[in-house]
Amino acid sequence: MNTADIAIIISVFSALIAGLSLGWNIYRDVILKAKVKIYFGICNVVQQGIGPSPDYISIGATNHGPGPVTLTMVNMRDTSILKKILRKEKYAVILHDWGNPLSGKLPHKLEVGEEFRLFFPYDKECMLKHGWKKIGISDSYDRIHWASKKNVKEAIKKWKEDFNQKL
Repeated sequence: MNTADIAIIISVFSALIAGLSLGWNIYRDVILKAKVKIYFGICNVVQQGIGPSPDYISIGATNHGPGPVTLTMVNMRDTSILKKILRKEKYAVILHDWGNPLSGKLPHKLEVGEEFRLFFPYDKECMLKHGWKKIGISDSYDRIHWASKKNVKEAIKKWKEDFNQKL
């Protein structure tokens, strides 16, 4: 094996390493985005010495990494297979309550492992009145992270029981 053959082998090996490095960078920055877990439910806040607050609708988000993400907006969607076929899906956006000191404010940068909570009023005229099937939070990557359907159904069921409503 002469020096020309060794140079070709080294060049091929370095091109392979550069290709793997490029592929990893594209995967990490484009495909591998932060995973956000969304929690949805009805809760109240208990302050020491004051007691429990009135009930709130709580939407929580936890960033499971691998990098930070900015949460931008609360979204709702009413959908079913038939509505998708007929293109009758409904979409809505919830503006958060700026007057509630307990609630977080959007947009919010969420670091890995950090949790964030929004609180909305829970009354007869709240967002559960319209029976939205999906509730979630959109992020800076233009994705919507949805709360589990089970949590949304439980909240709507509790709202119906508390306010004797039919949808």
